[in-house]
Amino acid sequence: MSKPPEKANTKAGVTFNGTPEGGQKVVVPHEAALMEIFNTSDDKQAEALTRHCLKTLKNREASDEHPGEDERQFMLSIIKDLEPRDAVERMLVVQMAATHVAMIRSARWLAGTETLPQVQAHYTGYNKLARTYAAQVEALRKYRNGGRQTVTVQHVNVEDGGQAIVGNVQHGGRVEGES
Repeated sequence: MSKPPEKANTKAGVTFNGTPEGGQKVVVPHEAALMEIFNTSDDKQAEALTRHCLKTLKNREASDEHPGEDERQFMLSIIKDLEPRDAVERMLVVQMAATHVAMIRSARWLAGTETLPQVQAHYTGYNKLARTYAAQVEALRKYRNGGRQTVTVQHVNVEDGGQAIVGNVQHGGRVEGES
């Protein structure tokens, strides 16, 4: 009898065993491991978000029987790396991880197409997922910095007689009394 494949684990040491049909078992090294990944003090929320991750995966992507296609570890690992700060970010990073996996799945389908209608269908799906992912990244960036854009000037040259302005510059109309 062959030895089952060794399970990879996330940075928090969480591993998965099982299949969607037979049930998933989440093995945690300590009680707070899922809460650490999702950066929450609510264990029920962390468990629900883990289930949300699993629900987005195709059966082969969430199964011990297909280790080369297993995305369970990736999902939690990337969420841990994105370090969600609150409930909104937790939900958004789950969506981002799911969108990324779907986009890669779509790219795999696109690579295997042989007819023009297949290419068009898979290209359209891939393109929509890629745009959605870019929008999610931008949404996370805006949410994290309150919508403010910051510009950092690395180098400024001011010639003789010139002026450098540091701060907010607004362009407006004429001031009353000016011609």
